[in-house]
Order: sequence, then C-alpha cells, then structure tokens
Amino acid sequence: MSQRAAIQKVWDGMIPIELQLAAADAIELLASAVLPDPFQTFYMLIPRINYLPFITGRVKEQWLDPMLALSGVRAVDGMSINESDIWFEYNGQPLRWHYPAGLLYDMLVSNVAHGEPELPWSLTLHVRKFPVRKLIPQPSTQQMRDMFMAMIKEADFIRNGSTKRVMDLAKSDQMQLLDGLEVHSFEKYYAIHSIIVPLHDAKAVVVSSGSKARSGLPKAIPLKFYMLSGQEDANESTQPDISQFHVSQLPVPLTKEGSEPMTVADAFRLSYEITDTSGNAFITNCACLCQGITIPWETPITWLTDNLFYADCFLHLVVVNVK
Repeated sequence: MSQRAAIQKVWDGMIPIELQLAAADAIELLASAVLPDPFQTFYMLIPRINYLPFITGRVKEQWLDPMLALSGVRAVDGMSINESDIWFEYNGQPLRWHYPAGLLYDMLVSNVAHGEPELPWSLTLHVRKFPVRKLIPQPSTQQMRDMFMAMIKEADFIRNGSTKRVMDLAKSDQMQLLDGLEVHSFEKYYAIHSIIVPLHDAKAVVVSSGSKARSGLPKAIPLKFYMLSGQEDANESTQPDISQFHVSQLPVPLTKEGSEPMTVADAFRLSYEITDTSGNAFITNCACLCQGITIPWETPITWLTDNLFYADCFLHLVVVNVK
C-alpha cells in the first residue's frame, strides 16, 4: 500500500454517533421533553479527523430545522436556533469543539483502549445555555477555519523552524485546504497538504543527523500527548474527565543520540522528563492511542507522523491506563 493510500484510509475513518436533544432544551423549544416522531434520535457518521463546528450545519438542516417546522415552531421570540449556540455533551462533559472528533473519542470513551469501543457514540446536543466557562464561545465554521489555520502554521513552525510553507500558499490554496477539511474532501485537502508536508524517504531517518537537511526531513515532529492525571488510581469504570487531562507539547526530534530513530516511548519520556526506571513500569501499564489505534510503544515517531497525523499536521497521542 502506498503512503498516500494509507493516509486516505486514516482520512476516511468515521465514528457513528447518536444524538439526542437535551430535555431542558426540548422543553424550551417545543414545550415538551418528548420529541415528535421521527426526531427523537439523530444518527450520523462523523470523520475522526474533523471538528464539531463542521457538522453542526448538517445537524441543524437535517434534524433540528425539520423538527421545529413539523412542530409548528416559528423563529420568533428567541425560538430560532443559531449554529454558534449548538454544543455537544458526553456523559455530562461539554466537548471541546476545537479538538478533532477522533481525539475527543479516544480521550473520553474509557474502554476504547480495551478493544470495546462505545458504538454508536451517544452524545447530547444542546442549543441553549452555552457553557462559556468550559468552552470557547461562539463556535462557527469561520472561527474553526481561522483556528485551524493557526494550528497548521504552528505545526509548520515546529517542523521547519518557520511558517514559510504555509505563508507562501496562495489564497486560493488556503481556501482549498479549508474547504477540503470542511466538506471532508480528501482530494482537495491532500493536494495542498502535500505542499506543506511533502513526502520523504522514511529510511533517511537512520542516516547521520548531519544529513537531515539534505534528506528533506523535518527538524522536529509536531506532537501532543494527552494523559489523564491520577491514572494510577483509575479503573475501567472510571469516566475520564477532560479537564483532568495533562497536555504535553514538545518539539520531538526524529532521532536519539547516535542517530537511532526516536520511538513513541522515547518521545513520551522526553515530553514528561522521565529518566528513572519507574517511568518504564508506568509505560508498561499504559496504552498509547492515535486515531483510535493502540500504538506499540516501540513504533518510530517518523512512521507515525507520516501515516497517522491529524488534519492539523499534529500527532495527537492519548495515554491511558490499561492495568
């Protein structure tokens, strides 16, 4: 399988979700907590690499608007629904809309590392009382597009020491990249992504560090680890709290001293400054998730970043206790 084909398989990864309207919101909109047939539940597939603001328009158009129309509710007296008011909740936790959907799933579905994922993913949808203290307010497609461009520039700076590759994109190329992400078109997105992050020969990593510039390899890997605090006290039945995740972001070099390829375990030790043997025992008791896949700790970081990156060009790795 070619690298492009592997990347497209990751791009095509989906999560089936089951949406229910919050009872309080239903009462406010319809004067009843019971929704009319056939609107009690809404099912859809969402891309793992995508963001919640890019699906709210579809949810509103295909579910909420027809439901209000059937119920005879008019857009008066504050009864209209704005996309920027929509937010999602899982087991009482508001979902951070600027995180990729797949990352949220890996963080919050506590049994995903045990091979028993919750499918469909049951979420509650809200259209009122936006939790401004827990979420960035006013989510919209435009705000998401702006934030995504900022993330792409950050990843470019980590990889190359500047944002030149992104900044040199024509305005039309930037729009194509964003359009491809929003409508989930791999062809549109990948045509521009391959300019920002050109393919390289993965075997070049094993050469001496002095030849990195000639091989076209990046200076460092854009990577974030997400680890739940107090994992030693957690168990399978414990519901992860997204506010208790510690996020470690550190530019990770491609190789260790002696030009050996940097592995996921090496990157984890580097990110959390682990130098003693107790850290090795902790790693043994944990699993590392990326794109819903349990990644062997000995996997080279360069292979991972070439094949399992998210749309923002970062590797988002979730570390969960499995013992």
